[in-house]
Amino acid sequence: MSEPIEPQEAEEKPAPAVPRGVRVMGIVRWVLVALSALAAVWSWTSYVRGQEHDRGSEGAKSAHKYHCPMHPQVVSDEPGECPICHMTLVPFEEPKPEARAADAAALPPDTAPITLSFDRVQSIGVRTALAEERTLSAPIRVTAVVAAPEQTVSEVHVRTSGFVEQISARETGVRVGAGQTLFLLYSPEAYQIESELVTAAGFGESGAASVLAGRHRLELLGVPSSTIDAVLRDRAASRTFPVTAPAGGFVTKKNVVLGSYVTPEMALYELVDLSRVYVVADVFPRDVSDIAVGTAGHFVLGDKTYDAKVDLVYPELDAQARTTRVRMQIKNEKLELRPGQYGTVEIARAARKVIVVPRDAVVDTGKVAYVFVDGGNGNYTPRVVQLGSEADDLIELRAGLAAGERVVSGATFLVDSESRLRASLTRTSADAGADR
Repeated sequence: MSEPIEPQEAEEKPAPAVPRGVRVMGIVRWVLVALSALAAVWSWTSYVRGQEHDRGSEGAKSAHKYHCPMHPQVVSDEPGECPICHMTLVPFEEPKPEARAADAAALPPDTAPITLSFDRVQSIGVRTALAEERTLSAPIRVTAVVAAPEQTVSEVHVRTSGFVEQISARETGVRVGAGQTLFLLYSPEAYQIESELVTAAGFGESGAASVLAGRHRLELLGVPSSTIDAVLRDRAASRTFPVTAPAGGFVTKKNVVLGSYVTPEMALYELVDLSRVYVVADVFPRDVSDIAVGTAGHFVLGDKTYDAKVDLVYPELDAQARTTRVRMQIKNEKLELRPGQYGTVEIARAARKVIVVPRDAVVDTGKVAYVFVDGGNGNYTPRVVQLGSEADDLIELRAGLAAGERVVSGATFLVDSESRLRASLTRTSADAGADR
């Protein structure tokens, strides 16, 4: 009996041999990766430190650079004098961006706070004054002009076409009375109606209705009743009839000559009654609140004074002059006042307590008014204020300043110039930083 055959065990193959140097290269590869990472970290750290160092260097350089406040092109690494104006050079002082943004919101346009050295304050002659609370009762005093009253102006027109045959008021400037004859007019239409009126009057009672109608037609054409009565009395048509002044006054315009052919739409004369005249003054907005209809005042012309009261405060503001017109009426029975004359209006104002500073302390650009507040140690900050009335060399501040605060009152123009220069340099520096 044959013995079972046992399966032969599979022959194990030997593991392939690792090439020489592979393990070494793997180690070298990981070492290079680690070194690259370290180099990247070192480069980034160096870059950040370099940026901080550059900014610090720029700040140090600007802090140690000096410039002339009046000639910004003059820059020096050391203190000294400007070679152009011999003013003391001052160091650059660039405020922090966040501080600059906070200050700009409260500052007048194109200005900045400044710090002046003691020598600089002395050299430009800076003086200061306290804002004080005082009682003011000074009147409003402004220039005014005499004007013709609108309600006394009248024009002369004819109601029918015709020819001017005689002129009584031959020139402008003459004074005429109400009902005075200005000229005689020949009107073909009026002459025809007068002829018909004479014919109707000849029929007696039967022509009474025609006479009444004819009379009415002539009156509508402007023929005076006295002329119509004369036509009926004389039983003859009148060649001309007088054109009269509707009101008394001075002839200010004349558009008619002898022989003119005139029509109803033509303004032949303009008459103005000057027994009362207007005095019109331009008042600044800050003073308008103290004026109302009925406020007493007077008009001064030369050595004469005329009492008056405000009868109208105009509702509109002059956009160019930034003023409001105030009107007064004055009796002119002696005709001493003529339209176009200039004088001074003084309007009374009640006494009140206000904050005042010297007039020289205020910088008024027309759009904004501001003062420089003295913060001590040569620090001056511009501040917007609201102006009120003026009295002598003082001006009222209705807002923006409290009593007891000290403001620049001498060399204000020079302080303002340095403030604007500082604002300009700050803007230039900020723009340059933004570009970088």
